[in-house]
Amino acid sequence: MEEHGLFPALAEDFPEQIAALEAEHRRIEAVLAEAADGVTPVDPAWPECLLEAMAMLRDHILKEQDGVFPAALANLSTEQWEAVEAERVQVGGTLSRPAA
Repeated sequence: MEEHGLFPALAEDFPEQIAALEAEHRRIEAVLAEAADGVTPVDPAWPECLLEAMAMLRDHILKEQDGVFPAALANLSTEQWEAVEAERVQVGGTLSRPAA
């Protein structure tokens, strides 16, 4: 979701940081795609690659939590937030609220 919502909105002000985060997405996705069919890859190096990808994912989440999200709060206009919300709705990322 952030690649189509937050990242484009922040890319003008933070191009290098956003490009690095997008590259991390690609690296993590590539490792996970190797097991996308539900079968563990036979490559003996794959478990180590998976561990490295999971470590990258932990660091990546912290970068988003501590960098992207605060930057978005500080920099995005109302129109940009509306565009982010529209993207969230389009991909089905809004969470339904529990019934009261």
